Amino acid sequence: MASDDADALLSRALEAQQTGDSDEAAALYEQLIKAAPARPEGYVNLGRIKQDRNDLAGAEALYQQAISAVPNAAFAHLNLGVIHVGRGDDLAAAGAFEQALQLDPTLAPAHFNLAGVYQREGRVHEALAQLDGLLADHPTDLSAILAKVPLLFDMGRLEEAWAHYAHRRALFPDTNAALTAPLWQGEDISNKKILLSYEQGLGEQIMFASMVPEIIAEGADLTVECEPRLVSLFARSFPGAAVVPWQKPRHPSVTEAQFDMYAPMGNAGAWLRRGFEMFPAHQGYLRADPNRVAALRTKYQRAANGKKLVGLSWHSSAEQFGPDKSVPPSMLAPLFERGDIFWVNLQHGDAADAIAADVLLRDSDIDPLADIDGFAAQIAALDLVVSVSNTTAHIAGALGKPVYIMLPKVKNRHWYWFPNRAPNPWYPSVQPCVQTVDGDWAAVVAAVTDNLSGG
Repeated sequence: MASDDADALLSRALEAQQTGDSDEAAALYEQLIKAAPARPEGYVNLGRIKQDRNDLAGAEALYQQAISAVPNAAFAHLNLGVIHVGRGDDLAAAGAFEQALQLDPTLAPAHFNLAGVYQREGRVHEALAQLDGLLADHPTDLSAILAKVPLLFDMGRLEEAWAHYAHRRALFPDTNAALTAPLWQGEDISNKKILLSYEQGLGEQIMFASMVPEIIAEGADLTVECEPRLVSLFARSFPGAAVVPWQKPRHPSVTEAQFDMYAPMGNAGAWLRRGFEMFPAHQGYLRADPNRVAALRTKYQRAANGKKLVGLSWHSSAEQFGPDKSVPPSMLAPLFERGDIFWVNLQHGDAADAIAADVLLRDSDIDPLADIDGFAAQIAALDLVVSVSNTTAHIAGALGKPVYIMLPKVKNRHWYWFPNRAPNPWYPSVQPCVQTVDGDWAAVVAAVTDNLSGG
């Protein structure tokens, strides 16, 4: 087939693919492969369609055909590496990404994906080098900038980590668009009217709130804007600050006040957490309702007959990261074999029904989703907590409650748990139990069981 005819066929296929007609695009790519078997585009693009349809075997075969036809087809090696990642074969994935970069050292997705493989293997310096290589050619690549954050935190390079973390503002462009006050850049805030503005999820807001007492102590006239469900808990815990809910339109205390400066809550870390020595060894900074705590503890102790009160949460409802952070309920059976523990269900959402009520108590008076203040009182009434990485773990750590947290090895594990650093900088009462193999929770549950025996 003449080159012009092949180009026309490729153009039609790409147009069909871009307009969402993948069936038409696939048919045209098949024609291109038959008509021009020495060109890689038909194999690679048809492989991407099959990959999007979760036909990994079909996609892999096409990428291998592309490599056979054109050994220097860097994108074929790249896409083959992505297939290996999807199968959990990081060794094969690394080889494919490395080959792609030998053929095209500027191939940004290969740098990014290889960095992910290295990170999962604990090769943080090599992962960082891949991201730096990507940014050398694409200095504004937001994904690469933010991907450096957990690596820099893990390496203890906190000032650099916070500088990169500040770029997250681009992910939430509308959150602070209406604010006219200047952004706090670390200046003296004594006698200044300061807004700590809402950002991210419940867990991050709870964690970053650990810096509120220090900001108050510096003499700031502080307003904290947070998720509405946190208002009563934060107001009790931080009486020196005004606490208002995030809402649209924004609360009058935000829109009508004349602030000297503002900062998204996490930005304070760039000034107050520049080194690990700046994290206070607190015993909890949130204060649950003491009356509710006392009533719940009495209630549970009566049911427990002298057993230790331990709360359990095993599921994360986060849409993107949740599956990798959640422990299948069937894996938790060893925990329930202990006869000295009275288990309390701290799981929220539909997952709360996955374990029978005769195994762990589910208190119908507490709604963890709607009543965070009541949920905090429930956690405070217990002796300790076992949880995955979710809001439960954050609340328990912020209350100073002993926590055994079950964590993925690397994949979708949040940067702030610092499993290799004890005690945890954010939550000194949290003790990590981490997978040795991604996706394998058996050893984690065994470690929690051993810890319960010792504690």
